[in-house]
Amino acid sequence: MNPRYLLLLAFFAPVALGDENTPAYSQCMDNASSTVAMSRCIQAQTQLQDQRLNRVYKQLASKLESGPQKQLRDVQRQWIAFRDSNCAFHVQASGGTLAQLEGGMCVLNMTRERAAELERVLSPGQ
Repeated sequence: MNPRYLLLLAFFAPVALGDENTPAYSQCMDNASSTVAMSRCIQAQTQLQDQRLNRVYKQLASKLESGPQKQLRDVQRQWIAFRDSNCAFHVQASGGTLAQLEGGMCVLNMTRERAAELERVLSPGQ
């Protein structure tokens, strides 16, 4: 593997290989030999985390009465806008070769963290 890509992998590995990412994602990143390949890994894991977020959001919303349900919907919309703006900023601030990976990791990490946060609200104490 090209030393440049090893450096990229080392840079993203501590964040990317957290407990809640799938083994397939870890394997994908281990085998990625270019920033394009790494980006594909990130996109696939983001899609899974987004599905997780949508699933837990729907479960939580179904347990709430109409007032709190509306508040959850409004907060979630604000969170999505914040995530998208925040990650767009990361892309702009990073610049260069790593910008798209930085933006992708931002979306992945924020989505995974939001899913975990809503899971904690759905099932407190677990």
